[in-house]
Amino acid sequence: MFKFINSIVAEMRLVTWPTRSEAVKDFGMVIQYSIFFMVFIMIFDWLIKSGVTQAVKLLVPMIK
Repeated sequence: MFKFINSIVAEMRLVTWPTRSEAVKDFGMVIQYSIFFMVFIMIFDWLIKSGVTQAVKLLVPMIK
């Protein structure tokens, strides 16, 4: 068990951690990508919803 924990500590010492400015830059990029995909999905959802609504409006009179 102690060998396992020592190997974890040794591995953590080998890790290169980002600086504060790199972390802030990466966080900003994550926010930007999240907003982009949120807007993309909202537009896609709106287009699908509008298309289904229009299709139903066209098909309902044909059924009656």
